[in-house]
Amino acid sequence: MRPVTRLRRVLVLLALVVVVGVSAGVSVLDPFHLRHIAWFTAGLVALAILLLTAFLAALAPRGVIRFLLVLLGVVALGFWGVVVWTAAQISAEGAVVGQTEQAGHRLLVLRGSGYTVDPVFAVVVRSGDGVFEQQSLVYQGLEQAPQPEAHFVDARTVEVRVGTACVYRSSVEDVTLDVQPVHRPIVPGC
Repeated sequence: MRPVTRLRRVLVLLALVVVVGVSAGVSVLDPFHLRHIAWFTAGLVALAILLLTAFLAALAPRGVIRFLLVLLGVVALGFWGVVVWTAAQISAEGAVVGQTEQAGHRLLVLRGSGYTVDPVFAVVVRSGDGVFEQQSLVYQGLEQAPQPEAHFVDARTVEVRVGTACVYRSSVEDVTLDVQPVHRPIVPGC
């Protein structure tokens, strides 16, 4: 059995860094609107930090430089862990106050209180189950806006009504669950 050379080890680590880095980039772009993409991204970035640290340590000569690179990698991984933990504490999903289903898609009205006194409502469309469940925002309301009513017009179109004057329509793409347009009104009352 041939021993693994230092050059081969460095090249394998470099290839892994590139593959994981590209995967992390795709997870940031989130072309399939995965509901739990934040956890995929957090894991891929942590893995990229570990692999990059191993790659740099394999390049460096033994001694102080290698030790400092490994220490820097451990600090970077710890910092990333704090960022992920903080983001998990801040993000909260609202309570479901309305739901409609059609053709494997669910249209939900969510009520969140967040950091405001009055509730804030949002409408999302979901598809699938489990780790690969998809979710896309359709409507994001303002503080003090009334609770919206949402329903499917057909299999690819949703309608959101806010009060009596505001009606928003969006199309939903079947595979990626891309919603066009996403409605974020800037004027209270509509």
